[in-house]
Amino acid sequence: MPSNTSFSIKSVESIHLAFKNSASYWESYRANEGDRVTERFEFKQGWQTVYARYVETPLVKVTLSDGTTGWGEANAGIGPEVVVLLLNDIMAQMVEGQEFENPGALWDFLYDTQRGRGYSSGYWLDALAALDIAVWDAIGKREQTPVAALLAPNPRSKFDVYLSGVRRSTLEERVDHVNSWIDTGLKGAKIFLTGDVEAGTTELDGLMAGAPNLEQWMVDTLWMCSHESAELGKVEYGKRNVRFFECPLQPEDLVGHQELVKKPGADIALGEHFRSRYQMEQWVQQPRALDVYQPDIGRTGFTDYMVQMDIAAKAGIKTTPHMGTGVSVFQAATLQCAAVAPPDYLQEFQGGLSDRLEEASDTAWQYADGGFALPDRPGIGVEINESLLEPFIVKR
Repeated sequence: MPSNTSFSIKSVESIHLAFKNSASYWESYRANEGDRVTERFEFKQGWQTVYARYVETPLVKVTLSDGTTGWGEANAGIGPEVVVLLLNDIMAQMVEGQEFENPGALWDFLYDTQRGRGYSSGYWLDALAALDIAVWDAIGKREQTPVAALLAPNPRSKFDVYLSGVRRSTLEERVDHVNSWIDTGLKGAKIFLTGDVEAGTTELDGLMAGAPNLEQWMVDTLWMCSHESAELGKVEYGKRNVRFFECPLQPEDLVGHQELVKKPGADIALGEHFRSRYQMEQWVQQPRALDVYQPDIGRTGFTDYMVQMDIAAKAGIKTTPHMGTGVSVFQAATLQCAAVAPPDYLQEFQGGLSDRLEEASDTAWQYADGGFALPDRPGIGVEINESLLEPFIVKR
């Protein structure tokens, strides 16, 4: 890491973006099965988590004292206006004009300001993650180097990805969709299933039969299994050689996951719901509660991602970044982290969300031949044309 990662923040400016004319996160997958839809939100039958009806996200621009700018984005698709308020009205007053030795000092400072009040997760950490990403982006631009090269001495120059979600209405359409991606060199895909293991294995078997050339399948049940169905799913998905079984039990169920990991079957993967090193550490210590660690960069930022990856590595657990529902800034940040992650896993990729900013975002990250090459562009590899953001900005 170069010695000059000190900085002073001149200004912090955050905006709420909404892409109302684009497809939802779920697109057409499992539509019309008792879903409930509001103006902004949708509840999908079989899952407890609320999702945005259309993609929304908080974007933040940081300007350093020397005039260098950087962009950050949190994975906060529900209520991004909360992150915007925290950044503009609270965090900005805390950090503008201060000198920081490095981004880690900024992270520690803002975490410390609220830890005694119990704000150790949630939107406070989401806002901190967005700010952290923006600061690293600005430092990378100032130092004329990609962020990955600031984080580690020898980042990977290339890595392969897996498609996150096969979101089409029918099995036939889903098979066709997977095969179209295989034609591009894609090696893996993750499917979202409910806690109904029988229905899940039927879906997986159909996809595997229809797309036999896909090398790796991953299964994510979005925390919807009971202890019994999770054990059964672990066995059944293991029989089908899935790379990992993600988010089987409720995210607070440490003991349940510890017991599940001991059972035969597929590896257990999770981690997207953790914001900080303080939340995740006990999950990777013995008796561990997971086999594969998946931090989300839109919730950890670069700084704590590196800390969390190190904690997991010391416990003998490999890390592969989770990629949620952000747009080009968040995706670029995640891909920078993938370049410094162990090479054991394919990197998650949100193929349907990578172009939501359209011409307002110029990204150097270009999918080809099943993966990405680390671009030479400094920072996270994305330039934002602010004059073209206006159609997406939510005003309050």
